Amino acid sequence: MKSKHDAPPGRPEAPPALTGAAAVPVSFLGPLLAEFPEPVVVTNSQHKVVFLNCAAQKLFGESLRPGAPCPICAENAIIEGTGQEASRPEPCPQLGESYRQVPVLLKTRWPLGAPLSLSATPIRDTDRQKAGCFILIRESTDLLAHPAMEQQMATLSSILENFPIPFFMVDPFLMVTHLNERMEKLSGYTRSEVVGRMTCGELLNTVQCNTADCVLKQVMLHKKAFSGERRVVRTRHGREVPVTVYASIITDPEGRVIGGFEAVRDITPIVEAERKLDLITELTQEGMLMADENQRIIFANTKMAEIVGRARDELVGKSLEEILTAQHQKMAMELIRMEEQGRQEEVQFCTTLNGTYVSPEKNRVFETCMAASRIGNNILTCIYLRDLTQRIRMHEQLKKTNIFLNNIIRCSVDGIVVIDTKGSPLIFSEGAERILGYQAGEIIADRKRLHRFYPLQLAREMMRRMRSDEYGPPDRLNTTEITFYNKDGEEVPVRFSAAIIRDKGQEVGSVGIFSDLREHRRMQKKLEETQNQLLQAEKIASLGQLAAGVAHEINNPLAGILIYAQILQREMEEDDAGRQHLKEIISQTLRCKEIVTRLLEFSRRSLGQRNLVDVNDVILRCVKLIDKQVLFHNIEIKLELDPDLPQIFADPGELQQVFTNLFINAADAMKGWGTITITSHTAPQKDGLIITFSDTGSGIPPEIRDKIFDPFFTTKPPGKGTGLGLSVVYGVIQRHGGSIEVECPPGGGITFTIRLPLESQEIPEQMDSE
Repeated sequence: MKSKHDAPPGRPEAPPALTGAAAVPVSFLGPLLAEFPEPVVVTNSQHKVVFLNCAAQKLFGESLRPGAPCPICAENAIIEGTGQEASRPEPCPQLGESYRQVPVLLKTRWPLGAPLSLSATPIRDTDRQKAGCFILIRESTDLLAHPAMEQQMATLSSILENFPIPFFMVDPFLMVTHLNERMEKLSGYTRSEVVGRMTCGELLNTVQCNTADCVLKQVMLHKKAFSGERRVVRTRHGREVPVTVYASIITDPEGRVIGGFEAVRDITPIVEAERKLDLITELTQEGMLMADENQRIIFANTKMAEIVGRARDELVGKSLEEILTAQHQKMAMELIRMEEQGRQEEVQFCTTLNGTYVSPEKNRVFETCMAASRIGNNILTCIYLRDLTQRIRMHEQLKKTNIFLNNIIRCSVDGIVVIDTKGSPLIFSEGAERILGYQAGEIIADRKRLHRFYPLQLAREMMRRMRSDEYGPPDRLNTTEITFYNKDGEEVPVRFSAAIIRDKGQEVGSVGIFSDLREHRRMQKKLEETQNQLLQAEKIASLGQLAAGVAHEINNPLAGILIYAQILQREMEEDDAGRQHLKEIISQTLRCKEIVTRLLEFSRRSLGQRNLVDVNDVILRCVKLIDKQVLFHNIEIKLELDPDLPQIFADPGELQQVFTNLFINAADAMKGWGTITITSHTAPQKDGLIITFSDTGSGIPPEIRDKIFDPFFTTKPPGKGTGLGLSVVYGVIQRHGGSIEVECPPGGGITFTIRLPLESQEIPEQMDSE
């Protein structure tokens, strides 16, 4: 293998001996040997270097310069001989003759030395005296073949070739002197194209190459290793490769810089990951930043810059308190302290940033998530800010809307039920609770209860109708009457309408609205009964008029019967057997006449005239009117009347109507069996009368006691009562300035207590109208 230092063909191995320094001055050698391809060194008789060409300068570097001791002539120049003898030859000036191709190992710019061979020729002056030495240096193939050198070079080659990352070496002039296989693959250049032919700038082609920022220039200038700098290397084919650069100097055994070493690590995966991470952090709607242990920001995304109203580049290096709040800084310090203690915590809290960051009019609310983590020897704090302002505003608006809708649902007298597509209840309004007796929690907690009042078969039928257009618009059900069942199992007729709820065209549930028809039907029934009662009352009024007419008609024949009976009685003898019969005829005729008279008085409309009235007398007349009727045959009437009862101003016809109604009600309550007790006495304050009517009937249930004086209220079936009796009683007593009360003793029966004043009362006109 031919070395770059081998002499070209036809060229002598060594120049001829010079015969005089004066004849051949050093200044003359420079132009001739400066660009000579092999290293040339010229010394004087004191073994000082007086000249070395460019190749020698590259070989020895700064360790050899004019005026320096010749390294070849020095005592330690020849480390090991490779000739027949083991001892080194004498320094060339003492040889007397030239020696050629002597293998030596010189201390050159390479730390391990370089295997070389040299040819030395003495320089003599005109007096043939030794004036110096001309030395020509070449690579020594013989020395490279030495076993020790082979092992040393093999070890060095193995280290360099198996170095785990791409690297190369340069000389002091930045010329590449070696690169490994990984560097070949990275750059795209081969060693033969690079070594001794290209500088590091040509090999890497970075922006910083051939400038003052060149890493190897800086390393060799300051004699300080360099690591971690990012560069972008351009390959032979123009592809840009992001790398991390590590560089150091190469020195000789005396510590002199003889070159540089640079390794590059391909960080393409790291850069791509960083770009992906940066893309993620930029696309997120959360503000993100990272701070060091000193609470200084080392990273922030664009969203964080937007939140705080600063440029992204301005945030790096700022303190947390300056950008966010003292609370953030305090929490960051606490998280770092916990991380130092081996505890990892994550905190979340809400805070308000000053409105001047984004909008001077109002502040904005952010949710903060913070965590600290140890990365290498440092503890970094990560902070995430999520803007909750719009969400809070929407939540508040939604809350207001929900409250409004809930109030509508809550205040609705109708029942409202909302169910999802699986049949689970979502809403059960207060109206539904009132109508059906279930609590909302009961229905929502157990959807089986839904079908207790809304049978599954009925629910399916209603859904079928809603999905059909036969019962109204699609997804709607026109009002229809159906039957639900309340919590007690009773039927509840309701007026029901429903609709399907859709979201973006998808069915998500249904809503049903229903109103209770029970009260409506009760009112309808009551109106029907009232109408029947009015008809009955009209019939009674007509019957009263008819009775009055009949009474008048009966009076005439009764008068005739009475006259003729009395005539016959006068004409008969006292001992005549028929006389007793005529006496009975006359008695019964008078009784009939009295009954007709009372019937006329009862049917005659009151004129509203009040006179002094003996209440006991009115009561007795009522008793005589009714005691012979069939309804009272099995009823005992007890009278406990005060004989000294004072008279009062009253309408006797109206009082008779009051007492008669009370008698009839008592007889109906006792179903024709029992006792009626009537009492009368003066009030304790002597300012009025108290009359009581008591019976031994079943009494009045508590739930209807407050209704017995209402017009048309009756417990009797239609056609059996008008519901006007007690209402008339109450109205008459009120018009007379009195009062009526009802009591139901625990043992049964009922007692009406009437209080009437002694003096006439001025009754308001509106009372009369009632």
